[in-house]
Amino acid sequence: MAQVLNKYYNYFQWLSLDVVLGACAGLFFFQHLLDITLTPVVYVLMSLAVWGIYTFDHLMDARNIEGQASSARHLFHQENFNKLLIWLFLVGITGFYLAFNYIKFSRLITFGILLGTMIVGNIMFLKFFGKKMTFLKELSTAAFYTAGITLVPLIRFPEGGLPKAFWFFAFGYFLMAWFNLLLLSYMDKDSDMKDNMNSIVNVLGEGLTKNLLSGLLYIGLAYILSLFFFLSSMYYLYALVLLIMFLIHALAFARSKNNKEAVRRQIDAAYMLPFLLIFVF
Repeated sequence: MAQVLNKYYNYFQWLSLDVVLGACAGLFFFQHLLDITLTPVVYVLMSLAVWGIYTFDHLMDARNIEGQASSARHLFHQENFNKLLIWLFLVGITGFYLAFNYIKFSRLITFGILLGTMIVGNIMFLKFFGKKMTFLKELSTAAFYTAGITLVPLIRFPEGGLPKAFWFFAFGYFLMAWFNLLLLSYMDKDSDMKDNMNSIVNVLGEGLTKNLLSGLLYIGLAYILSLFFFLSSMYYLYALVLLIMFLIHALAFARSKNNKEAVRRQIDAAYMLPFLLIFVF
């Protein structure tokens, strides 16, 4: 039974469905923070956009690897390249159909397309310039990830009344996403090297990357703890959620040389925590 569950969970990860759920949880975090209502279509569009972007990136990586990929995720995309490409096309068509038929606020469509174009352009830019710009990959991806989960709440909130706490939490989410991506690159350094993939670890070296992770961890935790002093008590719950998520990442970093799959699942669980806000009215 455990082997069967493990098999399907691997597919779940290889298809980036864990990232999709994490992004939806992040969107819900900011929806709950601003106390706004979003239709289910918004979450469907978020899911389609995130899956499409991550799958596009993985397919490009799989195509650029010479021979058989070392990592299970890239090998899966190599073996199922044509099928996933068809699904990517269908997801894109579905996304545009839903956006233009069910989203009534045109600013969201405009900014959504602009953000999506920038993300795809960033992926192409990093692939084209290769090793020269590798150090920007995790930083830019974290920035775009944060922009993606905050875009809808930002646009849907009444003009002129957006609380400053929104920006504080958005920056906290950015720090956590950046740490998350650096940690994943740090854990994948061996397979990236075998596949001749551009990686920040291969550019900075293992020692410097570990120091960067440690520094970012301390900065992130200190920043989130400071929110308890600078923000009103009405925001303590959100600061607590973000703090627990970061602490889970800290524990994953401490165990990063152990069972990598278990560490990945631990990180996945951290990104699901905002869904617990469903029980808070």
